Amino acid sequence: MTGGQRIDLFGARLEQLPAIWRELADAGFETGHAYGKSLRTVKSCVGSTWCRYGVQDSTGLAVRLEHRYKGLRAPHKIKMAVSGCTRECAEAQGKDIGVIATDKGWNLYVCGNGGMKPRHADLFASDLDEATLIRSIDRLLMFYIRTADRLQRTSTWMDNLEGGVAYLRQVVLEDSLDIGEELEQEMARIVDSYQCEWQTTLNDPQRLALFRSFVNSDQPDEAVQRRDLRGQPQPLLTETLPEGELPSPTVAGGMRP
Repeated sequence: MTGGQRIDLFGARLEQLPAIWRELADAGFETGHAYGKSLRTVKSCVGSTWCRYGVQDSTGLAVRLEHRYKGLRAPHKIKMAVSGCTRECAEAQGKDIGVIATDKGWNLYVCGNGGMKPRHADLFASDLDEATLIRSIDRLLMFYIRTADRLQRTSTWMDNLEGGVAYLRQVVLEDSLDIGEELEQEMARIVDSYQCEWQTTLNDPQRLALFRSFVNSDQPDEAVQRRDLRGQPQPLLTETLPEGELPSPTVAGGMRP
């Protein structure tokens, strides 16, 4: 389990991925995105279901948000979190979209991030009911997708946005540009068109053919050396190999391109 509540599986070879995906899909799992410019998981605390301090069901809302935005592609990765009270166990104020429960509803925070240059999220709106919260997130994300530069995180986008958070509130909450309904419809089309990319690949022979080390052999690439680390096969980087034991440049039936 990662800090973002994702499940990571390390050590798999390229040709093993379809079999792994099939087993996971058959068990009810769906595609996750660890590297794509898309939504990660929606982090959550246990909320009012299991915590005496929780004032709302943060876990339930996190599940609904994740299912809604799981197929979204954006200029950069998007992280979300939902906390069930102001103790903020899910660290929502350090996410692109953060939600914190109140006695009256939900507070929405936007455009935060961690990393090398952390940015505290801005309080965008307070005490929202769930329908208004989701409508606001729909509009904000689609406006970000429309106007941000490629590979621009929401935090940088906000810092470069003329008028800042006040202008963004006008666009999203007050519909000052008269595009609110259009943004909502665009998000609805994305939500309705979602497909599990694992399952799509498993059903497509042409895509499946890409998951092999060589175009002319089903054998794995033996030039990639591995070591056992805590029970998992870890590929060795060139700089960690013993002197004189560089990976072979040959492949089955020829040379590497």
